[in-house]
Amino acid sequence: MEYEITKNKEDTMRTKPIILIAAICLALFINISMASAEEGLTAPTEELTIDGKKPARFPHATHLTNGIVCGVCHHDGEHQGLSSEAIGAMNDASALKCISCHNPDHPDEKLQKAKDIFHARCKKCHKTGYEGKYGPTKCTGCHIKKS
Repeated sequence: MEYEITKNKEDTMRTKPIILIAAICLALFINISMASAEEGLTAPTEELTIDGKKPARFPHATHLTNGIVCGVCHHDGEHQGLSSEAIGAMNDASALKCISCHNPDHPDEKLQKAKDIFHARCKKCHKTGYEGKYGPTKCTGCHIKKS
């Protein structure tokens, strides 16, 4: 005995709303997931300018593309590198700015000036390299003329 599967108009009318509801639920789920992933901090995509007597460019995207993880530069009070997850969980980017700790209130006089911190950390990495990649070592490689 052979069975023939047939769909009648009534069956089609019942399944259309179910498919529509499922599609809407899926779209809402994807939207909510994306919104929650966007909460917290993410690395800036634009090039930053570090103000000072001789401003310097800092392209986060270039550093990330070269595999330099957040904790190489961003650290806690014990100088332990912060993970991207720890940074992503933060709500305020001001804590990531070097001057939030490296300022005249820092207990170590050698770690009070941003210029000294940048020159020590950046120049060392640019000269010695990070996983075989090197950054500019001449002043004009990072510093820009004030307008």
